[in-house]
Amino acid sequence: MLKWRLSEEAQRDLSEIRSFTKREWGTAQSERYIKKIREKIGLLVQNPRIGINRSDDLGEDIRSIFIGSHTIYYDFDAEMLTVRAILHQAMTPRQHLKN
Repeated sequence: MLKWRLSEEAQRDLSEIRSFTKREWGTAQSERYIKKIREKIGLLVQNPRIGINRSDDLGEDIRSIFIGSHTIYYDFDAEMLTVRAILHQAMTPRQHLKN
């Protein structure tokens, strides 16, 4: 099974999602939503090819998958899945993803 990690940007995204959700809908909802995001990442680790291939518009090897109101952007190789960003669906990924 692949190992996985969050890029610095994805760590910030997750922290902001947690804070926003907690502020708007409370601690319990924030914890549930973060758990769902982490479960989706766990699914990606087991099946990394299930995400949409975004090589044409976001760069080689970038994939995406929806979770709630957000999209997880990631890439992977034989050993590691790297979550590049977790963006709200209203955000433009090209402006947020670093090469």
